[in-house]
Amino acid sequence: MAAVVWRQGVMAVLVLLIGAALVYTLLQSGTEGNAADKVRIGQPAPDFALARLEGVSELKLSDYRGKGVLLLFWATWCEPCEREMPLMNEAYQAGVQGVEVIAVNVGESRGSVAQFAVKHDLSFPIGLDPSGEAVDRFGVLGLPAAFLIDAEGRLVKRLDGELTRTDDIVRLLRQVQPSS
Repeated sequence: MAAVVWRQGVMAVLVLLIGAALVYTLLQSGTEGNAADKVRIGQPAPDFALARLEGVSELKLSDYRGKGVLLLFWATWCEPCEREMPLMNEAYQAGVQGVEVIAVNVGESRGSVAQFAVKHDLSFPIGLDPSGEAVDRFGVLGLPAAFLIDAEGRLVKRLDGELTRTDDIVRLLRQVQPSS
């Protein structure tokens, strides 16, 4: 009889612990919010400082204040990214005055990124985010993901998924072109 009471007591404690863990988890997920809600249209884009692929200095988003920015998160293993990057380069080389393209590679080695950049003859700045700090600040859940940022550093648009046409990318760049 004592063994049955002891087992029931242990079961009650286990149920209470599991219930408490469940409540804690639900409360925590409710306070963190959706990752995509980390940045909001019209709000300042989060700043970051990343190593540049060229290794010369840091790449800081705040250094581009006064210019429009198309910020792109990507990886070499991402097939849509591989299709998109040459188009992004063509749009960048079209030279929309006052607008920069910044590509942030997520989680890969400098060597892999450098090979990819050479293979595709990429000419825009590339930052390295090996720890995922910048990708987390922007709430990126999948690649590729792009953000349009105006000259005041505010988020104008979020674009999840592949951009498939150079002329569409140029139109996006023009959306954040500072007025003369």
